[in-house]
Order: sequence, then C-alpha cells, then structure tokens
Amino acid sequence: MSGSLLEEVKKELGARGAETKILCTDTDFASMFRAHIPTGSRAVFLYSQQGKPMATEHLLRSLQGFSPVCVSVQGGDWTGIFSLPDDIRAAVGYGSEAIFAARFFASVRGCMSIAVPSSPSAEGCFETQAPEPFKGYPIRYPDFVIADGNCMRHRFGETLAETSLAALCAEELRTDALFSGNRYDISVLEKIAEAVREVGSEDDPSLEKLFWASALYRLTCDDFPNFACCGMVSFLNRRMPQNKSKSAYAVLRYCAQRYLSFCKGAKPRPFFVPDYAGRMRRAAEEAGIPPAQVFKNVAVPHAEESFARVRIFLESRKKMCVSAALLSDFVQKVARGYYIAEQSVLPQFPLAEAYDLSAELTPLLSVPVLEREFGLLCGEESVCASGA
Repeated sequence: MSGSLLEEVKKELGARGAETKILCTDTDFASMFRAHIPTGSRAVFLYSQQGKPMATEHLLRSLQGFSPVCVSVQGGDWTGIFSLPDDIRAAVGYGSEAIFAARFFASVRGCMSIAVPSSPSAEGCFETQAPEPFKGYPIRYPDFVIADGNCMRHRFGETLAETSLAALCAEELRTDALFSGNRYDISVLEKIAEAVREVGSEDDPSLEKLFWASALYRLTCDDFPNFACCGMVSFLNRRMPQNKSKSAYAVLRYCAQRYLSFCKGAKPRPFFVPDYAGRMRRAAEEAGIPPAQVFKNVAVPHAEESFARVRIFLESRKKMCVSAALLSDFVQKVARGYYIAEQSVLPQFPLAEAYDLSAELTPLLSVPVLEREFGLLCGEESVCASGA
C-alpha cells in the first residue's frame, strides 16, 4: 500500500510540474548532500524548537562538509534567515515550519531546498504559498523530500486524525453526487482512508505510510471544492488555537455520529426556508473569511429543487445509512491508534456550532447543507414560506 501511495504522490507532483525527488527510509544523508549540493558552498540548517533535539546530531553531522549555519525558526519568526551569507546554496528544513522557511528562503535566494519531516505530517512540504507572516508569497516545491521514519518523532495521533478526514471528504462528495448529479473520482480519497485505517490498526505503525497518505491527502484536496469538515477544523483552530492538535479527531468523531443520526432519523420540515442572509453574514464573521467567498458557497434552491431534495433523501435513506455506518466503523478503527498515541481526553470543543457554521463553508450538498435546507440545524432561524 505504501508503495502505491508513493506512486500516487509522484503522479500528483508531476501533474503540477514539480521536479521534487523523493528519498525514503535509510537514506545516507551525507552522500545525498555531497551528490547534490555544489562543492565549496554552504548550507543552512533550519529547525523548530520541537525538531532540534532529534535533528542536531544526525543531520548536522551529515552536513559537516558544507559549514552549516543553524537557525531556529518558530512562531512565525523567520528574521534570522534574512541575514544569512550569500554563499548559502542549500536550505535544509527539519519540521513543518522549518520546511516552509527553507522553501521560502530557497525561492527568494534561488538555491535548493531539502525537506526533512519531523513527523508523519506532510505539512509544509507541498503548499504553493508561504504561511503567515508571508501569506500569499509563492514558493517553489522542495528539491528533495527525505521521508525517513527514524526522523518522525512527533504528531502521530494528530496526523492520523488529520489524514482520516479523507474519509469525511469522500462521504461529502458521495452525498453531493447523490443530490446534485455531479460525478467525482473519489478513488484516491478512499485509498488514503484505507491506508490510514491500516496504520491506525497496526501495533508498530508505519510512519512512512502515514506520511505518504498525508502528502497525498493534502495534494488531492486541492482538486476538489472546499469541504465542510475542513471548514469545521479551521473554525475550531481559530476559536481554540491551544487545542489545534486535537480538533481534527473531534470533527471526525462528531461528524460520523451526526451523519448516522441524520440518515436514520431526519424528518425534513416542509415549507422551511433558512435565513440565508443571516447565516452567510455570521459564517463570514465567525470563520474570518471574506463575505464574497461565503456567498459563492451558497446556492438558494427553487421550490422544485427543495422538494426534489426531500424526495431523493427519502428514497435514498437506506443507502445513506449504510454509507454512514461504514464511516462510523472507520472512525472506530482509527480511534484505537489515535488514543494509544494521544493518551488524553478531548477538550470541550463547540462542535455543534462548528457543524452548523460548516454549511456555509462548502459549495457541496453535504449533510450539514442538507440539514440546513431541511430545517434541522441547531438554533435555526427560518421563514415559513406558506406564511410569507
């Protein structure tokens, strides 16, 4: 499976014109650096506080022939990289923020960048723009990604949960296809979910496999519209940034429960009209996104469309129940690996509020959107069409 995932990642990168070379476990770092960093040039080794203990001894020893400069980057403070010598020809980043900084430095200076993940998360490796404080600045893909499980010592549970969202994304696309008639190829999302399920069930989980699943998930999501579940995670991270590492799993578990409850017991309210304007205004404010973007997500249906959606739901309820039950089973399998890794209780997230808000954060006819249209969301304000 991991080999298949790696090939999918290479395919996705190739489709984007990236020339990134992938190096896997047991890479001889010193030989690789000697083969690709110009002789007589220097390297900069960027690290975050979290990544430094693991990386210092091994990676710096491998860079000895290039007089490496060590720079700490954390919390968005990248000021140290702007005063580096002009003879730096390679930037090695260890950990997601350091990888971002290395790629940013390489894009500005025109040198090579090497990404060494400190966790099985692909965060920082393949985004096309720099994060804050340089948000919007285009950055090149890394020249090399060294996915070595021996270097991945952080964020297993968090990455497992984040990548598990592929199953929710696939479910949203299935639901939209059922109600809109759109067609999607969700085979890659299903492959990612299966890989995550396998990793979560293993006694000795493959960190490399999870990394490739994470990389493929992040690349694949760019090919689809915004998902409601991802909007939920973003909202929770904005509201409770101190619990960012646990938000994805909380969303995964809550949505699986909510989907199953909806499919089994939902009773659409006849002649219900949501307060679209009020909901869009609130979504823009709470999620911190432009009102115009929210407006693009919401398509107000005609009466015929509304009645047709209710009919499709009633006719397809049994099929949707089966799909929701499979999703719940998937979450149960992922839960084992997640709780073994995290060994902590989830905080009290405002999940109902996030779920309610997510209906305006996606253009897909996902379950939260259907609940909005059927008048089933919490605290829903409405206008009775028959009395208007």
